[in-house]
Amino acid sequence: MHVPAVPFLAALSSLLRGFFARPARRLGLAAVGLSCALTGEVRSAEPAAGDFGKDIQLAPFMVQGKSLAIDIHARTKSDRRYAEKFADEVVEVAYETLEGNSTGKGLVIVGVKGEPHPIQIFRQFLELARTGQLDPGVNEAVTELEGRVKALQEMIKFDADDETGITFETIMPALPVPLIGTASRLYQRAWSEGFDAARVATMFKALTRDDLTRDDLKRYDWVFYLPPQSATSAVLKDMLNKGMKAEKMGIIKRAALRTAVFAAGPIIRKAAEGMRKAMLFSTILRAESDYSKEDIDDLTEAYAEELMPDLKPGNIGERRRVLAAIERQKIENAEYAKNPYVKPARLTAFDPAAYAAFAGDYTTKPPQATHHFICEGESYRWQRGERDPQIYFPAGDRLFVKEDGTATIQFLVDDIGAVTGVEERWHRGRRTIQRAPAVSATTSQREPVRK
Repeated sequence: MHVPAVPFLAALSSLLRGFFARPARRLGLAAVGLSCALTGEVRSAEPAAGDFGKDIQLAPFMVQGKSLAIDIHARTKSDRRYAEKFADEVVEVAYETLEGNSTGKGLVIVGVKGEPHPIQIFRQFLELARTGQLDPGVNEAVTELEGRVKALQEMIKFDADDETGITFETIMPALPVPLIGTASRLYQRAWSEGFDAARVATMFKALTRDDLTRDDLKRYDWVFYLPPQSATSAVLKDMLNKGMKAEKMGIIKRAALRTAVFAAGPIIRKAAEGMRKAMLFSTILRAESDYSKEDIDDLTEAYAEELMPDLKPGNIGERRRVLAAIERQKIENAEYAKNPYVKPARLTAFDPAAYAAFAGDYTTKPPQATHHFICEGESYRWQRGERDPQIYFPAGDRLFVKEDGTATIQFLVDDIGAVTGVEERWHRGRRTIQRAPAVSATTSQREPVRK
């Protein structure tokens, strides 16, 4: 069945790319500062103060013959089953990634339909701060919370679609949130007021600095808000309705589009679950490992990529695939540690003629030229496609450093000195680009035409 191409589908595609392309770079931002871990021993759940704790239950499970457990706060049996399965799968992988080290103590809170998303609560607090309605003593908490909300929104990198009305608010109900520091304490207090907006506002206005030091969940190393499993379907339905309304579709086109989105539903839900799991995985490693932030980001990315529904070949199971990808990334991380990117010093004196042989075209898609090295006197530029050229400076016989020092290019030669390619290096990244088929000297040193 043919489905009309509409801006809504482009927006949906953009959304998914924003969620899942290099997720660790954004997931890391949301988890900064979070101390998270899962206990190595089965224990009894301790209810929190007030009626919040009555729905906390222990969720024990086994990993490599060892008993682990986390606490789950859920208000229906189906939500509890979902959260237990979700956490079990993530903790198993985190435990093996940490090679048997303790994964600590944590709490997963499953949201329910009708309650505000934590971000809405945080925004209410920040709006009261912006209008000068909070006690000045909580200014430090305001600054902390502003940073966390900004980090979360940057993590998603979602571009609103003015034509369809699909915004960050549209997708927010499906987003998980690590409840860290001030964020956790504000969420607890909003809970105690039944999430009633007027009562919550009154309570926020009365908060003092001392009030914000009280934390009924301080015994946990991390607290993680997990939207109900149904939230993804609800968000997809909302996006679909807004897209069809904006396009003013007729009955037949609406039916065709609904059918297409319904068919893609399992894929979209799997991708959303992968994003949620990657965030929890990152949170655990950030608290319990000695890995650097960059190592954790790369390990999370390797984990998330294996969870994405891209019809990976072979019969190997998902868990084995994930652990294999993580092991490969560990090896790569070790190589970065042995050979990190170091900004080289520019040469103060050099012979421009010595670099003339490097000028010309290079490619990642032979025979088409995709990169160009341009020499003009003592000026050197490295250009990708039709983008603006980047200025580089000589730093060695075959080495050049970018103007801002964040990257290098080193030309590669064979046994007889012929240029075969160039290696790009940057922080935790490298790529080799081969020499394109030979062209005339005049062409090789001419700056490519840009549109």
